[in-house]
Amino acid sequence: MSSYRRDLQYREGDEIKPSNAYKSAVETYARSVAKIGEFSVGDDPSDLVEKIGGRVHYESLDEVVSENGSIFVHGPSDFDILLTEYTSPRRDRFTIAHELGHYFLHSEQGEFPIIAYRQGSTRIEWEANWFAAALLMPADEFREAWGRLQDISELAEEFGVSEDAARVRRESLNV
Repeated sequence: MSSYRRDLQYREGDEIKPSNAYKSAVETYARSVAKIGEFSVGDDPSDLVEKIGGRVHYESLDEVVSENGSIFVHGPSDFDILLTEYTSPRRDRFTIAHELGHYFLHSEQGEFPIIAYRQGSTRIEWEANWFAAALLMPADEFREAWGRLQDISELAEEFGVSEDAARVRRESLNV
């Protein structure tokens, strides 16, 4: 097992400040990240991570749990995202996008070193989920696809996310 901690003063847990942005502002920000990063529906978010200087690591469940963090942001364009080897590619896509939400929203692109834990329902987790949903399932494209498909399973397939993620996105967009 390797440690992703460095000799830095990380913000962790309650020390990480939420952006307190409105959900609509987080959506707009995610769209701008996608545009600048040339990220489109169906693209692999790991490629976006690499493009901006991060790394994605797949480790055993024991290793990830012992690290006690999902993202370690060390500085600008320098971060590590940890995933287990036992999750599905669709789940991994959402998790990577979620961790990118922490990078952009809560570390302010590495200005503040953070370690974001796998934790429950906090404001920073909501914001990271909003970011991930907007990055992977942009509202306009999602509404168009729902109008065409009218099926959660097919919608999840089209956006490369779980059926649960597609269902939550549909409900949040009121479509």
